[in-house]
Amino acid sequence: MTPALASAPLRGASGADRRSGRVGARVGMLCLLALWGGAATAEEVVFDPAVLIECLDQGAQHVCIGAGAEECVRRHLPSTPVNQACGREEYLYWQRLLDRAYARRLAHGQSVDDMTEFADPQPPRRAEALEAAHAAWQEFRALQCAHVEAEWWGGTGRGSAYFRCLMELTAGYALFLQPDIWQE
Repeated sequence: MTPALASAPLRGASGADRRSGRVGARVGMLCLLALWGGAATAEEVVFDPAVLIECLDQGAQHVCIGAGAEECVRRHLPSTPVNQACGREEYLYWQRLLDRAYARRLAHGQSVDDMTEFADPQPPRRAEALEAAHAAWQEFRALQCAHVEAEWWGGTGRGSAYFRCLMELTAGYALFLQPDIWQE
């Protein structure tokens, strides 16, 4: 920084801030963050489900939802983009597990439906019932998380709250469909 720039007043800084040295402290903190590397960007976040899986293996499944995202945030300099990215990554992890659990449950339902095709009386069709329930659940999740996002409208935590909602609902449904889905 040139001497002229170092002594130039910062725009928006009050006279009291300039006189007390608070502006210099803020500039110093910004420089320190720039040298340190600052917060990870959302693109730099790496999600590792190991902490989540370890928690799930201990048996308190619903208590573990979010543990992977929390560990992800701890490994980075916490910031709104990092919170959002870590929540998104754990949500995507649970979505993959849900997709696998749903496919297995649907295949099993179809198998049972095929075996009971000619039964009298005809039992309810499991695959059809699961497909209808899954479609209704997806609609509920979309609406519920849109509501959560609306509650945070105008706040910096809006995206984090939205992905937390997706993560919690998706994880709960995945565990409902197959309580040990993470073990495969």
